[in-house]
Amino acid sequence: MASLDEKWKAVDNFKSVVVDRERDVVRVTKELYDLHSNREQLRVVTSSNNYRLTIPFAPHMFGSGKTTFYVTYLELVRWFSETSLSTFAWNPLRRTFLEKLKRASLLYIDLRLLKPTLPTEEKRNLEWAVYYLLIKVACLQSGLPQPDPDECFKELKLRTDAVVQKFRSILNIPSDQYLLIAFDEVGVLDESLDEFHFKRTHGGRVRPYNDFFGIIRELCEEPDLFFIVVGKSEGLNIYNYVASVSRVQLVFIPLSPLENHSIVEHLEKSSSFLFPGSPKVSEILCHEDFSTSELAELLLELTGGVPGLLVRAISYLLLYKSSNNNFLLSKETFLIIMNSFLVTNYCVAPFLPRLISLSEQRKRLLRMLWLLSLYRIRFDFDETVQMSSNSDVFLFDLVTDMCLYRRLVIEPDRNERYEVLIPKLLIEYIDQGLKDDRLEWLLLQTLKSQSVEFFYESKCRILEGLIATLFYLHFSRRPTNSSMFSTLGQLSRVWNEMNLQFSSESAAYYMKSIHCTRAVLGTERMTFGSNDEWERIVEEILEFEKIYIPFHSTFHSPDILFKLHGRTNEKNLMMVGIACKGRWSRSGIRWNEILEEAHKFLKPVHDQVLTSHPTWHCMLIIMSTKLATIVSEDLNHSSRCYSFGDSVGEFLIPHNCELVILSEADVENFIGKDILSNLRNAFKSVDNPHSRNIGISTLQEIVLSLSKNI
Repeated sequence: MASLDEKWKAVDNFKSVVVDRERDVVRVTKELYDLHSNREQLRVVTSSNNYRLTIPFAPHMFGSGKTTFYVTYLELVRWFSETSLSTFAWNPLRRTFLEKLKRASLLYIDLRLLKPTLPTEEKRNLEWAVYYLLIKVACLQSGLPQPDPDECFKELKLRTDAVVQKFRSILNIPSDQYLLIAFDEVGVLDESLDEFHFKRTHGGRVRPYNDFFGIIRELCEEPDLFFIVVGKSEGLNIYNYVASVSRVQLVFIPLSPLENHSIVEHLEKSSSFLFPGSPKVSEILCHEDFSTSELAELLLELTGGVPGLLVRAISYLLLYKSSNNNFLLSKETFLIIMNSFLVTNYCVAPFLPRLISLSEQRKRLLRMLWLLSLYRIRFDFDETVQMSSNSDVFLFDLVTDMCLYRRLVIEPDRNERYEVLIPKLLIEYIDQGLKDDRLEWLLLQTLKSQSVEFFYESKCRILEGLIATLFYLHFSRRPTNSSMFSTLGQLSRVWNEMNLQFSSESAAYYMKSIHCTRAVLGTERMTFGSNDEWERIVEEILEFEKIYIPFHSTFHSPDILFKLHGRTNEKNLMMVGIACKGRWSRSGIRWNEILEEAHKFLKPVHDQVLTSHPTWHCMLIIMSTKLATIVSEDLNHSSRCYSFGDSVGEFLIPHNCELVILSEADVENFIGKDILSNLRNAFKSVDNPHSRNIGISTLQEIVLSLSKNI
């Protein structure tokens, strides 16, 4: 039997089925139909010509499924013609187009084969190199010998119609049958500046993609010919000079990561030849005590639904199973197997060259992307990030450059925005090299601790996340000189005397306050729902040493919750709750709301927990960005601490408990005046602002503020 290491060399050990691409198929089909309907306008340039050629374009990083999608696109068209595409084909012209598209042929061109070729006078001409490559691939696809470049050039010269007629005849495709040409690995043109004679602008710049898409534009004038372009390029942005110079508009195809139900379908339809009879993957890896749904949930958690990572993870599990016939997969064994560095590096191997070669300038922007992902901040297609004083980059392209992924989100107003997705497999690899960077380590650990299942459902919690991170950075190492912590020490004698800290390496853990129970038809989710559950919540905090930020703000918990202990006496514990209620309201938080927060936290924690632990304390901090006028006046516009025996309205502070109300000025100093002002403006009209509301500069300022606290 071959060793597992030897089998690892072949990733393709099962037949992977494409699933969940209806939206992408419909989008590409619409763009191809637009070309079909407007082709005459490409041939005749007039002042009334308002059609700009659109080319479907997928500038994704490894693993997005871009090549697989375009190779199987025509098959997917046939699958979805009676479902997703039926709405598209609403009139006779579209129905006729769709019927012909179902019978189309595909010519797949790998641009890594693009080379300068003879004859000598044309050997560095990109147009001729592309034409010859089309003919060469057509011959190879038809089982014919590779054509002679000299003979081809003598016969065809640079006549587009003759070239198209030539490769159609080689492929035995009639002139009235649709032919789809997919150009893959377009990024090779980044490195081709010395191989071809490119046109130069008036300023002397060389723009290879202008030349390339100009060639495609000429080919699109030929009847029944269609194109798709695939590949990641540093020189080709999603909004590029190509659109204005070559009169070609690149239309982005999302190819979003797969969701749970799609992974289930993938497992149930894909089969593996490693086992007799090529059974389905679900039949190989699952059994009566470990369902396909459970495996899909774990794979989603690990890969984020990124097809390439998903395929590699499944591939390894199949190899492991084939080498251990009696092995039964379970949640526990899955985590043991997949959490090893060996498996992590195997799965992310295609990323390694790019991750290693990231420039220092781009590495500095990683923290901002962690924040975008961690706080679930959506961004627009055309949003830019300032790289330097005279250089901007599209955020959309930056995510790809950093080897990260985007997820398309269709919002209620039908606007399309994106979220940064960082698969946990990738986090595991990146984490190996960040041990000396406390902030990046914290952000990645926090991302890793969260369930992907909830990643797409939570509202933006940037204020809570920022406050929790600042508290963590202060207490996990040595106290900083922050005025906030000096203020707390001055307000609370207990806080000052206990000399508090976290007891271990901790991370903000957004989802721990969700209690999950598995039901027959899936997973039911509920937030801790009553005041009699605090004992269990506290037990979990003591066990896991995390900062908790509830998934939803509820009537039964503060916005942030964590535990501290004394540096000199570990028996001294402080349960800390932070309430950020009323943070964006115009009128600010009122006394009755403050008392409500105290009732639902201090009293039950005292009654259920502190009465049994005399050395434990509980503190509730009201950290609102806006206090009601009457509250500010009653506090004399200063922060105040209420201790055991003090009365706040009708509420009497319990034993070993404290209520701290921070002034607006102290909150502003803690978070940062400009940051707080920008966040307040962003949340004025929406619960879940996107990055343009908040401002990329604000996110960068947050990163700088956090970095100063390390």
